[in-house]
Amino acid sequence: VQGGQEERSSGINAEYGESGGKVPVVVHKGKYIPESLIASDYLDEVFPEPKLNPSDPLQKALDRVVIEKQSAIMRHLYPIFSKIPNQIVTMEEKLQHFENLVAQLETFEEELKNRGTPYLGGQSPVMADYMIWPYFERIEGLPILMGDVGDKFVLPAHLEHLHAWIKAMRSTDAVKAYGFSPKRMATILKIHYETYGYDNALKESSGM
Repeated sequence: VQGGQEERSSGINAEYGESGGKVPVVVHKGKYIPESLIASDYLDEVFPEPKLNPSDPLQKALDRVVIEKQSAIMRHLYPIFSKIPNQIVTMEEKLQHFENLVAQLETFEEELKNRGTPYLGGQSPVMADYMIWPYFERIEGLPILMGDVGDKFVLPAHLEHLHAWIKAMRSTDAVKAYGFSPKRMATILKIHYETYGYDNALKESSGM
């Protein structure tokens, strides 16, 4: 997997022209496969143990609906932790973005409640769980990142199915091995904000 930045990068575009400047990029058999979901689907087909996408086409489609719906989280989350060129996001605006984010998460709470299982995939996580998970690593880092007002950026307790899902995801081998703790994520977001450097953030936060 090639990458290291969340945004489009002219450097990556120059090096991996076929990717269109999008990251992450999987390089396999000399071909470049960009973007998380596309690359993950490809890897799931080529290396299907364990299989992450449902074999039932209907269930796969329904899971994609959930992924697409929850991708809207970033519209509210990004202005809270990231530096937006030529724009200053006030604390009041960040709090409003978080309120909007929580409102968006009500749909995910309802989805988890209706499925009635620890994961979207039932008793074990599937592609949809893993595609949505990175948003929540960032969300869990917000209370630390925001310092004195961090308590205003905590997910409300009434999202009980969501909290149970987060706990279940933290217990998976994949997240244990490759996930970021809230403390490290807060550090990554802080360094990334200050330097525009995701690679620097990963290096300086290692060991946390």
